[in-house]
Amino acid sequence: MATEGEPEPKRIRSSEPDLKVVIGSEDDNSGAGDGERKIGGNDGAEKQPASMVTKWYHSQALATKSKYIDTLLAAPMKESESRTITFPDITPATWELMMKFIDNPLASRTMKAKDVVKVATYYDKYEFTGWTELCDHVLEEYFTLSALTPNIDFIVDAVVVAKDANLHKSFVAGMPLIRDLLSSTDVPLGRTAFTVEHMRKLAPLMNETTDDARSRLVLGPVGEHYDLQSSGFPEKFVGDCSEFFAYQTFITFISSIELSGHNPYNSSTHYHFNPERDADNRYVEYSFFQVESISSSRPVKFRFDGEIQNMFIRRRSKEEGWTIILKKASTDVETVVYRVPHSGNLPLPPSNGWVSVHPLTEGRLCLRYRLNGHMVEV
Repeated sequence: MATEGEPEPKRIRSSEPDLKVVIGSEDDNSGAGDGERKIGGNDGAEKQPASMVTKWYHSQALATKSKYIDTLLAAPMKESESRTITFPDITPATWELMMKFIDNPLASRTMKAKDVVKVATYYDKYEFTGWTELCDHVLEEYFTLSALTPNIDFIVDAVVVAKDANLHKSFVAGMPLIRDLLSSTDVPLGRTAFTVEHMRKLAPLMNETTDDARSRLVLGPVGEHYDLQSSGFPEKFVGDCSEFFAYQTFITFISSIELSGHNPYNSSTHYHFNPERDADNRYVEYSFFQVESISSSRPVKFRFDGEIQNMFIRRRSKEEGWTIILKKASTDVETVVYRVPHSGNLPLPPSNGWVSVHPLTEGRLCLRYRLNGHMVEV
């Protein structure tokens, strides 16, 4: 106390927290445990389910960080009158993580992509704008670096969060990474790494990409476009990728083929069986093979119906099945000379069942595979 004639010392003013924030809900089973938790220390304390917690904040401080909270407190609404705001869709653990980055600037510097996946949706929904931007920066950086050691499960979840939380830079950076992985035939980190559940999550996002990116994303292992709106798209895409990998594996074991029987070429002759490849020397589809000479590896030419023609083994459609086609070297005219009825679902042309479908060919044809005798990688 000041003596007579001395000024009164200044008092440090402090205000009690005036905003009650309830996190979680009674139906939320993801909290710390079952049963009830007492809020406070006396017998008359409020009781809540363990998946709900109540915290007190200074309303002005919290409102400066969230436009959502600021709006509720400024408007004539029940929240402003009761000074109570509830977040039933946020678990207590997630709220603690959100507040960690909001209250501690040093913690913000250590935010990881795994943290972004947990909190970004709520930062965006409840308009913690500054921290939404932080999440966008962190996740964009992750997508830039994750090409070195991609984690398919996490990348899919992160792209979904980027879309849901309006992390625009992250979404733009993440979708090309998804596109490249879906286009890759590498094993194990290529298109075969994606599950049906992954594709269910990604299908809606593919329509959000540019026309060029979309065309690359939906280009399947057999060179066809998929109906992304179809409920069967995820299963079909994953099934096609698995089947195509099995096909590629089998192709590596084939050394040559033997054609025998009544045909316009020679009986019991061996040829190379050359599938179509892309610029990186990878097989691109399992419906097109060019028949080549074993000695020169050049397309085999035959004289048929007075014209020099090349021979192809092709599955032009599942309805038509596997066919042997002769194509004039100087034009794009194709002539089907043999086919196997009901073979459209087979990944490789069968040995038997070939029947003539051209008047200048007769009888049946047999195709046999000669396999490599050395070790191969798949």
